[in-house]
Amino acid sequence: MAAIPNNGNRKRDLRIALSLRGKAAAVYKALTSARELCYWWLQGAETDAKNGGRFRMVWPKIGNARSHAAKERGFFPPQAAAGEGQGTFVDLEPGRKVSWLWRLSAYKRRRLPALTSFVIAPAGRGSCELTLLHKGFSGSPEAQETFRRCELWWGDCLAKLKLYLETGKVRKTEFLFLDAPKAAAKKR
Repeated sequence: MAAIPNNGNRKRDLRIALSLRGKAAAVYKALTSARELCYWWLQGAETDAKNGGRFRMVWPKIGNARSHAAKERGFFPPQAAAGEGQGTFVDLEPGRKVSWLWRLSAYKRRRLPALTSFVIAPAGRGSCELTLLHKGFSGSPEAQETFRRCELWWGDCLAKLKLYLETGKVRKTEFLFLDAPKAAAKKR
C-alpha cells in the first residue's frame, strides 16, 4: 500500500496493488454484480453495471473491528457498521476496469475523494493483477487520519475479495488485513 503524491498540488492518491489467483472476468464480475458483491463483501447491493449506471451498497456490521490485530495497528474505527453508499459506474471496461463515482454526504463532510477505480490486468495462468486507485485525497495534516482509515478499509475490502476469489470463503463481518488473508482462510 502506498500513498502517491500528486504533482505538488497537496493532493495524494491511495494506491493498493495485489496479485490474485483468479481470472480477470471473475474479478470484474465480483466488483460489478450485486449478487457477487453481496456474497463476498456487502449486506445489500443494487447495481446497473454499465457506464452511467447507478449502484447502491450496504455494508454489514463488522464484529471484530476492535480486534487484537486492529489494536496492534492502531486502528480504532468510530463505528462498527460502515453504512450505505450510492453512486454511478463511470468507467467500465469488462475484464479490465471498474470505476465507482461515489455520492455520499459523508464524503463531503470528511473531504473524501469521490472516485475509486480498480484496474485489472491478466497475469497468465488464471491469475491477474488488481490495482485500486482512490484519487485526490487532501495533503493537509488534518486529512492524514481520513487517508489512513481509507487505506485500512480498502485493504479490508481487497483482503475479502482475495479470500473469496482464491478460496471461495467469505468473512464479511470480520475486519481483515490485506497482508493476512491466509490466516482468515484457515479460520472457521
